[in-house]
Amino acid sequence: MPVARKASPQARRAVVIGLFGLATTLGLMILMLRLAGTSTELDVRLGDDDFRGIDALALATEISDNGPVAFPDLVGGGRPIWITHLGDDPATGWASFFARVPEKNIDCLAQWETSSQEFVDSCDSDNRFGSQGTGLEQLTWRVLGNELRIEINDLSGNEQ
Repeated sequence: MPVARKASPQARRAVVIGLFGLATTLGLMILMLRLAGTSTELDVRLGDDDFRGIDALALATEISDNGPVAFPDLVGGGRPIWITHLGDDPATGWASFFARVPEKNIDCLAQWETSSQEFVDSCDSDNRFGSQGTGLEQLTWRVLGNELRIEINDLSGNEQ
């Protein structure tokens, strides 16, 4: 007849510690799920609300010499912007706007046409937007010190 051995104290201690660890892990997971709530809404905010770090004097000089400057959307590719400037004062005269043509597919972008000094719809060359992007989604801008800031997540279109 086989004889059963009793579990050693170390084995019992290991089982108890393992069960305690498992119970603690499950408890923490339940707590995290409750703290997270049950909302189906997810608000992802990557980066700043404004595009900053732009030297206003240097950019105004660049635009004066070579025309408006395009900045690609580095996150999703669907929100490239144009920045243009009129006048001699780098604290005023800015226009910034999304390059995407409203109410068209994402591939239709406003392109600068040097010969006519205006923006042209890449999908329909008869659709034109003037040198300040009139008709495109305007972006709020401000100059602090010599830094131009473009409010890329505020579509009110008011200059400051």
